[in-house]
Formats: sequence, C-alpha cells, structure tokens
Amino acid sequence: STVSRMLLATDFSDSALLAHDYAAHLASAFGASVDILHVTDRRPEMKVAELLKHEAQVQAQLQSVEKMLRNHGVPVTIRRIAGDPGAQIVAVARQAGADVIAMGLQGHTHVPYGLIGSTVDSVTKAGICPVLTVPLPQKEASPCVLGAAGPVSIRRILAPVDFSSPSMDALECAVYFARGLRAELMLVHVLEPAHSDWDHSQTEEHAQILTSWEARLKELVDEAKALGVLASYDIRGGLPADSILAGALQHRCDLVVMGTHGRQ
Repeated sequence: STVSRMLLATDFSDSALLAHDYAAHLASAFGASVDILHVTDRRPEMKVAELLKHEAQVQAQLQSVEKMLRNHGVPVTIRRIAGDPGAQIVAVARQAGADVIAMGLQGHTHVPYGLIGSTVDSVTKAGICPVLTVPLPQKEASPCVLGAAGPVSIRRILAPVDFSSPSMDALECAVYFARGLRAELMLVHVLEPAHSDWDHSQTEEHAQILTSWEARLKELVDEAKALGVLASYDIRGGLPADSILAGALQHRCDLVVMGTHGRQ
C-alpha cells in the first residue's frame, strides 16, 4: 500500500467540504499530490445565464479548495469533466493512477450538477482503489463523534477483520495508514449470532474456534507491532455492521478501514 496520488471528487456539498479537509490531512502526511475533480451533470433546460452563474461559482469554489491544499504544501491539479459522476470518477481515477479517492458520503440532491447519493456506492464497488468516504456530523443527541467539526485528527484506526482476502487487503492498507499517521490500530473480529457466547459458550467446538481466532488476531497484532504500529484486538459478538460501529464508538476511532466484501 502506498499513497502518492489522491483524487478528491467534490460537488462542494457539506459532506464534500469535510472530505476536502481529510484529503489535505492525508496528502500532507504522506507527501501525496491531489487531483481535484468536479463532475458537471448539465441539464438541457439550463439557460445561458444559469450556466454562466454556475460556472462562476464552480471556478471560485475550485480555487478555494486549491488554495487550501496548497497552504498545506500539497501539489494540486484541477480536473473538470461533464457526464455521469460515478462513471467519470472511476475513469479519471484509473487514468490518473490514483491510490486513494476521497469524497463526501452524501452529495447534493435536486440540483442540476454534482455528485448524487448513489455515486459513492458505484465508485466503491468499482474497486479501482481505496475510497475514503466522509460522513456529515451526527445530530447532537447521538453519541457518535465521527465527522465532528474541528481540525482533522486520526489517532486511532479501526480495522474489521474476518480473515477473508478483502479484509486482509484492507488490513494491509490500515497498517500503512497507521504508520504514516502515527496512529494506533484496533483490529476487530465479530462473532456472528450463530457463534456468539450466548449461543455456543458451553461447547468445545466454540472454545476451539474462539481460541483459533484469538491466535490469528494475536499474530496480526504482532506483525503490526513489528512494523512499528501500536496495535491491539477486540472480539465482539452480534451483527457485523452493528458491532463494527459499536466498536468504533467504544474505542473512539477516527477512521474505519475495511474491505467492501467479506467471506459471504
């Protein structure tokens, strides 16, 4: 895993603005360059005056992002293109040889340009390279601290591991990020309900499975430590998605690195 060139796909939505900050933080930490990409999905009904106003806004926003990145010492290139956002982001990432794509989790809705809600899904599924998606801050009533306002700080990384090939590839990426960011690494393995303590805690088979998984996690932790990364592991029960989110909250992780597919 290396990060020498990043693609920042933006539609200047609130979520994308947060992605700008994360891209600047990562590019600065790894000495990477950033290609800023804005995809315009122009509709035929747009009048000339609307197009001119839109163009002026886009140019001003792109210059603002470029200035911010350059202030972080990051080499920047601006790319403009029209078409389907998801397809164009994938095409540009492939053409540019991007190591990471950074983008907001949610884009604009009901506007004639920019990324749409399904864009992140299509870009992630394309599997060109790791995709950093940045969510909006949660409501005040939520205990979630992910995406909170303020300077970007990645001090603890969560890496869900089910020992499948995608999760092991993601773990390699997580170790690389942890080294470059000098962050702690927390490996999480989830025991699904069929194998959790409340179901098979009294069986010898369960004990053997748990012992085997713990041994493998300890090996991975030792390998990460040998690479200079402070690492530990956590085995949790429950549904994977819920348990991973709970683990991220409990361990106060700032970044989750995981594969798009698991064993199933």
